Amino acid sequence: MSVVPRAADDFAETVRRIAAIMTELADQLALARAQETSLRAEIESFRDAVRGYRTSSDEMGIGSTDDTWGPGQFAHNQELIAACLSLRSLRDAAIEEARRDLASISQPDIVLSSSNAAGTSPSSTAWTTEYDAIADGVAFAILAKLSAGTADDALALLAAHDDWRRLFASNPPDATAVNAWWTQLAASNPGALDSLVLGASVIVGSLGGVPPANRVAANAVNAKNRIPLVEAEIRRMSELSLAHGGPDFLAWRDVIGRLERQLDYLQRAADGDVQLYLYEPDSQSIIEMIGTLDVNTTDVITYVPGTFTSVHSFYGDQVRQVGRWLRTNDPRVVTFVWKEGLFPGEDVVSGAMDFARIVEANDQGAALDTGRLIADFQHELLSSSSEAAAAEQGGMGHSWGLGGISSSEVAGAKYAQVHSLAGAGLPSAWTPSSSTEYFHWGYTDALSIVQGTGAVWDGRVPTREGVFESHVYVREGDFTLYIPSGASSRNAVIAPVPPASIPLTTTPIENHNLIASDNPENQTALFHMLREIER
Repeated sequence: MSVVPRAADDFAETVRRIAAIMTELADQLALARAQETSLRAEIESFRDAVRGYRTSSDEMGIGSTDDTWGPGQFAHNQELIAACLSLRSLRDAAIEEARRDLASISQPDIVLSSSNAAGTSPSSTAWTTEYDAIADGVAFAILAKLSAGTADDALALLAAHDDWRRLFASNPPDATAVNAWWTQLAASNPGALDSLVLGASVIVGSLGGVPPANRVAANAVNAKNRIPLVEAEIRRMSELSLAHGGPDFLAWRDVIGRLERQLDYLQRAADGDVQLYLYEPDSQSIIEMIGTLDVNTTDVITYVPGTFTSVHSFYGDQVRQVGRWLRTNDPRVVTFVWKEGLFPGEDVVSGAMDFARIVEANDQGAALDTGRLIADFQHELLSSSSEAAAAEQGGMGHSWGLGGISSSEVAGAKYAQVHSLAGAGLPSAWTPSSSTEYFHWGYTDALSIVQGTGAVWDGRVPTREGVFESHVYVREGDFTLYIPSGASSRNAVIAPVPPASIPLTTTPIENHNLIASDNPENQTALFHMLREIER
């Protein structure tokens, strides 16, 4: 047998053994947990019986001490103590057996990367691959366990093993492998998918490689499960506002209003009117799919909103308008409104603008980090959906969102078209792709005025990049400020070069937000965008 196949076979066998050991351990710990629950209930009942006997003894004047027992109670107490010790021994033995079994697994005889010569130490890349393969094996063993029973069984397993959820959050398996596993399960046992979607929604709703429709279904469950928490918080805040309102009543109403908008959004997600591809509010992450992804889909747009975006922006409809307009005017276009992690200027608590963090919008390092996440998202999506993979990919970024989209190109994402909606800038590592069309859409606004100074993204902005086809629309309130040259009036009249000027407007903030809206005044720009997307 040649070296590479032998190493691959050894490695595959190692992964299978680890998966079998972890599955056996999960079974034994689940049994121990069930026994523990039953034993706890029996102990509580026994304690009540002993207390009752001692109380009645006192009332009858017999008296009682800690050594007072009713008929058979002392013997039963000893039996319960023995049962506790036995259960602890059972659990410890299961863990120790798994530890010994794992320790007994030797490394494959040969682990080589293509750059290693025979007999040399394996490269870090080889060991990283080995670790990922082992982690994937454990993850798939957990998925198999969760899908083996009912949805209630899966819920009980996750309640007993929160470390499983944490494993998928910190080290998820490769999306391509997940999709292959999911597809095989759908063909062999489609009913098992319900166990995963309904019982393991906290994992499935965030798991790359799971088809978008299944992720949306899982996140509908997650949204439904979160609704009681939000309702309880609304009641609590309402009571506090009545007790402590006074001059701060409007502030209380703002807090309650945000919660009510969140509740409405979650209810629509639970009802299927909002499609959540990702919903992790604790990490400030949310991706909404707008449109129907099917064989008729021609274009998939990754839309990244701009500075100050928070999860509250989704609840309040600020960032979904372009995607919704595209779906209404061409159902073949599907938009994923993307947000993972903190955005520049975001106030996590209130959803308002945190101007102390506005400088982050000019931080290329932060944008490159975001770009890697967007590229990962594209890889996961294309791995999980043949319909998405068959469609043309488009990137669209509003304001700072363009920095994220262009940074995702640096990280390997591919787009047929990139659309800048009043885009902020491009990282220095970015170079345009010869297979991508670039467009810039906007009005004279607050950002474009500052961009004119060269202070934004070191001057690397779409209006200064010749590869972008630029469309800047004129609005009422626009004007031009001409800068005096200092020359005499006679020379100024005959000067062949026009004086320097700055395009300005009386509505700089309104214009910046207008391009990312479905406002009637933005219809011309939207139709022009759609014309390019459909072309």
